[in-house]
Amino acid sequence: MLNNEADGPLARDRVAPTLTQSQSPDLTFRAADFDCLAAALDHAAQGNAGLNFHNGRGGLDQVLTYAELCRSARRTAAGLLDLGLRRGDRVAIVAEMGPDFVIAFFACQYAGLVAAPLPEQTGLGTRTDYVATLRSIVHSAGARVVVGPDDLQATLSEVVQGLPGRRAATTTGLMDGAPANAELQPLGAGEISHIQYSSGSTRTPQGIRIDQDALMANARAVAVSAMQIRPGDRAASWLPFYHDMGLIGFLLIPLTCQVSVDYLASDSFARRPLQWLKLISQNRCQFAFSPTFGYDLCTRRAASASALELDLSCWRVAGIGGETVRHQTLEAFADAFAPHGFRRDAFVPSYGLAESTLAVSFANRDRAPHVDWVDAEALVRRSVAEPAAEGPRTSGFTSCGAPIRDHAVAIRDAHGRSLPERRVGRICVRGPSLMHGYDNAPDETAEVLDADGWLDTGDLGYLADGELFVTGRRKDLIIVNGRNILPQDLEWAAEHASPHLRSRDTAAFSVSGPDGREVPVILVQARTQAPGERKEVCNAVHSAIFRSAGIDCRVVLVPLRSLPFTSSGKLSRARARQLYLSGAFEDDALPRAASAG
Repeated sequence: MLNNEADGPLARDRVAPTLTQSQSPDLTFRAADFDCLAAALDHAAQGNAGLNFHNGRGGLDQVLTYAELCRSARRTAAGLLDLGLRRGDRVAIVAEMGPDFVIAFFACQYAGLVAAPLPEQTGLGTRTDYVATLRSIVHSAGARVVVGPDDLQATLSEVVQGLPGRRAATTTGLMDGAPANAELQPLGAGEISHIQYSSGSTRTPQGIRIDQDALMANARAVAVSAMQIRPGDRAASWLPFYHDMGLIGFLLIPLTCQVSVDYLASDSFARRPLQWLKLISQNRCQFAFSPTFGYDLCTRRAASASALELDLSCWRVAGIGGETVRHQTLEAFADAFAPHGFRRDAFVPSYGLAESTLAVSFANRDRAPHVDWVDAEALVRRSVAEPAAEGPRTSGFTSCGAPIRDHAVAIRDAHGRSLPERRVGRICVRGPSLMHGYDNAPDETAEVLDADGWLDTGDLGYLADGELFVTGRRKDLIIVNGRNILPQDLEWAAEHASPHLRSRDTAAFSVSGPDGREVPVILVQARTQAPGERKEVCNAVHSAIFRSAGIDCRVVLVPLRSLPFTSSGKLSRARARQLYLSGAFEDDALPRAASAG
């Protein structure tokens, strides 16, 4: 069993695992005050906490205490070094949500090697596509070894085929072949921790070098100031380990605070989102984060919540990040789950990105999410967020709060000049959590990092009363007749235009028309095959866009599950636009609404 020391953490003959404890009474609580991850695990291993992996039905499948993780990671580190690897060599690891990845990741920490997490295979895409993706990242990272679970051994062997000097390995194989009493020299302060790949929502994913100092600075700021983690707290997560929010937010930061975590696989969450809430309820978890769409999925299943007998009164920090925070979604979730003990003021919107390790800002913990209502015309015409009363001619943006400790946020124009409060511009950040650069990409690094240490995030937003409001991605902005239109506003209007549409069923972007003018395009995944209803969806979307934004648009119906999303679950509008221009989407709905442009 996973928590049976005699058999080891990856033994196949297991008895029923036992949930790790939340409290470690005999262990001194330390809130991420370490200089490296190896030191943090050495300390956590002296307590009772650890990681718990649950199946889609809520059952406990595997348990990995921090003590077991420490022992297994050290054995695996010895196995890696026995392959002839030298300090600083790269090791690519498939980031499936299970003990194999966690052990291999910390084995790299103990062995002085640099981990590069790889995406796990999802239900979408072919095996050939997956192998090609992994091979591309392995080549980019310069990884000498690719590590994954036993059931991926054939796939990993195919990944390294034709890549000279690379080899595939499994965690169990490395542990079984590890020499006894190997001398380990863990990564320490000032050294690189791992390579984190960006989500690639507007470009090809870039490898980001995250060092120990940046990681621990972010962990301390999040643990102490933003989330205010306490002894005995517990977390729950379905976020993939390949993404920064899943890896750092719900593996590394909890470990640096000796916190137990309950995991539900991402695909299990997609099928049964209420199981996430059930884990929070039954295990009395205080922390759980999700992008906005996760809360929307739960709200759509709220009618089934009573059968689960949920008690969410324990949920102290319900974080939101990773994509645009839609206040309508938060309000709907709070209304749906208030009868189950959920408190509206538990919501904590945040802003972050992998280039800043994880977090940049967190909303005020002492109030419900703050929505800033601004005049829509002033926003699109003059890029000014003028306060206005909520109404049909206003836009609402949710506060992502003030910067975390020792970090700063500035809003700048296209020439790098600072803008005053309530002027929309480029969000730039500075602080000890920033990357030193993209991996092996000095030109790309120079494009976003200036000589004074400011990072241009690629996002747009404004400051008001010292708090950050994010309005969207600069490269996603739709410009029509000199007006700046946010694609998420069009998508929101479209998705609420018809009962045949749900959240994340649309993608908005613009293309050049025959006369050179920009033409807005809305791709729509209609959940009906009836020709009459599909035509009604097109007309309804067109009308909704015209009412909300005053523009004409081209509406194109596309197959279900055809819109592209990144590994972290973000809609990739840039990729959707590429697919549209390549002819990948057949326009099968051509009513009056689709003829614009």
